[in-house]
Amino acid sequence: MSAVSSLRIGSRQISLYRFTGEVLDSQRSSHTTVTSHQNGQVSAQTEHYNQVFLRASDGEERSVEVASAGVAVRVGNIVTVGWGLVGSNATGSYATVWNHDTNQVGHIAKAINDTAGPPLYNMMIIVFVFIGVFNAMGVFAFNLRAIFWVGLTFFFFWWLTQRRRTLRAALEAVVRGG
Repeated sequence: MSAVSSLRIGSRQISLYRFTGEVLDSQRSSHTTVTSHQNGQVSAQTEHYNQVFLRASDGEERSVEVASAGVAVRVGNIVTVGWGLVGSNATGSYATVWNHDTNQVGHIAKAINDTAGPPLYNMMIIVFVFIGVFNAMGVFAFNLRAIFWVGLTFFFFWWLTQRRRTLRAALEAVVRGG
């Protein structure tokens, strides 16, 4: 399959792809993890999945996970999925889903973040949250060093959000045929 479009976000060259097909089947499932903590508390986390099977007009079939995209699909709907591959990577995750029949578009946050984020972005988020929290009180005392670090933290999150918005907009254009 050849790329439909490409874009550069920071130092990342991202090739964008799409696949359109009719929904043949949709299987819903959930997985619940129950954790018992040392203090006696018990917590539960449930993850919901919606596995959708698509068939293109040429007969090619794909299985797609769309639950976290927030797009409802049912048998017979026409759906387009989009994804991006960074550099020369051969694999990527579906990031955008468009249901043609309901005109709903949804984005899968993890795939968007993994594709648009800089290398080690999860570690960078942790570091900047720590820096921001550690220096927040200094801002109220007009400590210039604290103001600088909190400002840098705000800039980092603004920059990261812009990268995500750029990729979401490009993928939405790709799945809609642009």
